[in-house]
Amino acid sequence: MKTLFLTSAFKDVIDKFKENVSVTPGMKVAFIPTASDTYETKPWVDNDRQALINLGLDVEDLDIKDKNQDELYDFLKNKDIIFVAGGNTFYLLYYVKQSGFYGALSKLLDEGKIYIGSSAGSVLVGPNIEPVKTMDDPQDAPELKYFEGLGLIDMVLLPHYGKEKYEQQYQDIIKEWSDKFKLQLLKDDEVILVKDGEVKILD
Repeated sequence: MKTLFLTSAFKDVIDKFKENVSVTPGMKVAFIPTASDTYETKPWVDNDRQALINLGLDVEDLDIKDKNQDELYDFLKNKDIIFVAGGNTFYLLYYVKQSGFYGALSKLLDEGKIYIGSSAGSVLVGPNIEPVKTMDDPQDAPELKYFEGLGLIDMVLLPHYGKEKYEQQYQDIIKEWSDKFKLQLLKDDEVILVKDGEVKILD
C-alpha cells in the first residue's frame, strides 16, 4: 500500500513523522531538491535535509533533470524513502514530466517506498497545480503547458496556510478554485498522511 507523508515544511513535523511512519536509522533517502533551482538561497531545503540526517537516515541528493525514467528507477529502487523538497511547483512539474519521474515513482510506491513531500513536493501529488500560480511563478517553467499533477490524492494541497504574507493569495485561490477542485489548507505544523488506503489530517 502507498505511504505518502505530505507537509508544508518537513522540519516542523518530525515528531508526527516518527509517530506515524515506521522508520529506522540507516534507512536510505533519495532527496530531490530540483524544485529549488529557481531560488538563489534555499534554507528550507537545507533544513529539511538536516532534519532527515538528524533522524539517522542515509540521505543522498538526486536532481531529476537530465534523467530518464529508467535511470531514475535504477537509482530510487535502492532507496527506502523518496523525499521531494520545496521550491517552485511549476518548475518541478516540468522536470517530473520531462524525466519520466512519475512513471518510476508509481512503480516504486507499489513496491513499498515511502514518499515525503515538502511544500511543492506535496502540491505535486494532487490533481492539478494551477491553483498555486499566485504563490509560485509559472514563468519559471515557460514550456509547461498542462498543469495536471500526479493525481495520487484527490485534493489540491495549499501549504503554509496561516502565514500572514500568504493571506491574500489564499483568499484569492479559494475564491477562484474552490468550485473546481477540492482544496486542502495545510499549516506548517500539519500533515496529510496517506497510509493503508486512508487519508488522515494530522494536526
